[in-house]
Amino acid sequence: MCGRFNSIASGEEFAAIYRAEFLGQELQPNHNVAPTSLVYVLRQTDAKRVVDAMTWGLVPSWSKDKSRAASMINARSETLSEKPSFRNLLSKYRCVIPIQGFYEWQVLPSDGGKPRKQAHYISRLDNDVMTLAGLWTTWKQPDDTLLQTCTIITTEANNKLAEVHHRMPVILERDAVKIWLDETDTAPLHLLRATPDDCVECEATDRLSRTKNPGDAGTAQLGDDAGSRLF
Repeated sequence: MCGRFNSIASGEEFAAIYRAEFLGQELQPNHNVAPTSLVYVLRQTDAKRVVDAMTWGLVPSWSKDKSRAASMINARSETLSEKPSFRNLLSKYRCVIPIQGFYEWQVLPSDGGKPRKQAHYISRLDNDVMTLAGLWTTWKQPDDTLLQTCTIITTEANNKLAEVHHRMPVILERDAVKIWLDETDTAPLHLLRATPDDCVECEATDRLSRTKNPGDAGTAQLGDDAGSRLF
């Protein structure tokens, strides 16, 4: 699962990395991006790549309201073709969410008390941008404006991360990004697998347990209770 992540690069920087056109607004650097926040999304449209901002938490086009957006931040790769919310997006609405890294909480044993949760930060070993496979769509709001939303696709965790959490987001390498974004009706579902152990590093962190510091943009206090709700 992926419920919080780190996004501190600008939209222009992400666009330059992937030779895309940047559209829309620049977002504030955020070490602790939460569900329903605006996030950068890379997608293919009209034979060109674009980076723009969308709400993280899918709202299917047929939804009556957006109340369930926070519960649809992730989509399981194994059931994409079965779920009505996702299967119709596989042909034309594939995207990539570029980030610096993501967080997971590991449940640790305790001496008879409440289980303790330790936050871990997962990033790429080569310090490159982490690109997560996703899906996006549009939803007509009551005022007839269109809301763009997205979800991150997850899969079974690799061996390195399995002790922390049994799920992880699908991380695409550069060549796989091109294939995933290609505007073909047949979705390349073979790409939706766990990244090799030697591509990522995982380290315990107390960043999300600290009170927000003035120079630490987007870092909010997040205790064990919040961890259990999100992860």
